[in-house]
Amino acid sequence: MRIARYVNCAKEEVEARKFNIWIGCSLGNSYFTKEHLKAFILWALDHTKEDILVAIPDRIQATNLQVLDRNTPERALKVAMQEGDKRFALLQEIVTALPLEKQHLVKMARWEELERSKYHEYRVKVIFDEFKKKGAFYEYVLNIVKANPKVQTKNPSLEGLEKLAEYVLYEIPIFLNGVKFGGSRAEGGKVYSLIIYPGFGLFDELCDGLQKHTLFPELSAQLKITNRQAMLEAYVE
Repeated sequence: MRIARYVNCAKEEVEARKFNIWIGCSLGNSYFTKEHLKAFILWALDHTKEDILVAIPDRIQATNLQVLDRNTPERALKVAMQEGDKRFALLQEIVTALPLEKQHLVKMARWEELERSKYHEYRVKVIFDEFKKKGAFYEYVLNIVKANPKVQTKNPSLEGLEKLAEYVLYEIPIFLNGVKFGGSRAEGGKVYSLIIYPGFGLFDELCDGLQKHTLFPELSAQLKITNRQAMLEAYVE
């Protein structure tokens, strides 16, 4: 694995297994082939603190399918969940091929499971409220959406761009303060605070800036960030 960039962490911390690692395998990212997913999982297992989490953002993928593929909301959600089923099955194939002592260390979560916390609900509301003001944060998020090559090809209306922005807005709490998974709703779950992902852009700069209070500091303060979220730009070699 080639690590192109360490964000909000040091190489020494990663090698010392200071973080629980998670992988966000976007359904629209063609980089996530079976071979690449397996390589990411194996690398993560060798560098994580306790275990790893693979997140499948299926439900929010419906937003992209609705706008870019011009599906009805119902059709978009159905297709998104079917894509999630296929990704889950592919990941299961990878995990069941691992040594038995490694298999239980790989957790998998659909998007619905990642949203089941008051922590997530609170931050989603704060973020959406700020976006609705149509100020600097609104413009920044729209620029993230516009930077997507698929969006540039389809050239959606402003209404379409605002709808696509929902994908970004729902993702921010996950990338901003670590993923909480497992345990009861009251407990909040274990925190996975290091993500490995191929490719960095405006979205990652936004999350890092909110983490460090260098971008939109007033919004950052409202989000009540409690965990250090680290990111690695990583590619299979």
